[in-house]
Parts: sequence; structure tokens; C-alpha cells
Amino acid sequence: AIVAAPVATGLACLTEEERELGVALVEMGASVTNVSLFIGGMLVGLKTISCGAADITDDIASTFGIRRTQAERLKCFHGSAQSTPRDHQDVLDLTEEGMPADGNMPRITKAQLNAVICQRIDQIFADIAQALRDLGFAGPSKHQVVLTGGGAELKGIAEHMQAVLGRTVRVGRPTGIFGLPDAHSGPAFSTMVGL
Repeated sequence: AIVAAPVATGLACLTEEERELGVALVEMGASVTNVSLFIGGMLVGLKTISCGAADITDDIASTFGIRRTQAERLKCFHGSAQSTPRDHQDVLDLTEEGMPADGNMPRITKAQLNAVICQRIDQIFADIAQALRDLGFAGPSKHQVVLTGGGAELKGIAEHMQAVLGRTVRVGRPTGIFGLPDAHSGPAFSTMVGL
């Protein structure tokens, strides 16, 4: 059978009470971000944004003139949606394992990396906010937003999203399946576990 990804994702990382009372589920994948609305236990609205976590990687690669594999590694291990004053002093190592050190590698601080990440994230969050308005999930509300998908694994992203949207945001991880390996229990596997 064919199952809509937000239905599977909602089953994996939303509680029954959330689906019943109303919740927005934002699944940030590599190339698309799905914004879905659950009320009364059912999926009642869906918007797809053609932008995702891979766009952040592409921005890092093009801004600093490095390969995508290096950009992805920087994003995953050093990137954050929030910066601290110390980030201006932290210079990141761009050499990859097994690769010879190249004197032409740019010097990138953590603050520079996070600025590139936040620029793209702010654009994605603006699109998410518009999608929520289009779905009727606007204005002050007690309903929360659940962020999941591979993009939800970026450090500080839920806090940044909460500040932008003005709503409670939590990172949704798959639940309900016992014995799931730790490597497969993160937000990136929500849809797979839901299926």
C-alpha cells in the first residue's frame, strides 16, 4: 500500500493526545520539508516546501568553496542554529580523514559556519510559518510544533524555531518500537519507524 509520509511520521513521533488535540508536525528532510496538521486524530492538512537540510549543506559548500562531503561533516559535527561569543575564536578543521592537508584550505570559524546555516534556516522557517498560516495554524495558540526528520538533528534548531515561530517546539523522535538500535532512534528515522 501507499502511505503518505506525514501519516507514518505522525504515528512514530506524536502522542495520541497530540494528534487528538491538535499539533503541527514539521518533517525536515534532505530535499523537502513537510508541514502537516493533525486534529481529531487525523491528518487534516499538508504543505510541502521544496527546501531541506541538503540546501544548508549546499550553502556551506558554495560559501566556503569546499566539497559537499566536507560541508556535510562541518554541519553535522560543528554546526548549530545558535551561536555563542566563543564561536568567533573556534577555527574548524577542514581536512578529511585519509586526505592530505592542503595549504589552500580556507580558515573558517564556527561563527562563520553558523551564520551560513542560520541564513538558510531563517528562510526555511519563514516558509514553514507561511505554511502554518495557510493551514489555519496561526495566531497565539497552546498547540505546539513537533520538528522531526534529519534536519531536526542540527544543534539548537528547536530553540531557534521556537523563537521564530513563537510556539513551543520539541524534537520528535520515533517511539513505540522496542529494541530499536540507538543509531536508528533519532529524528531522521521517524518516517521509517512509522511505516
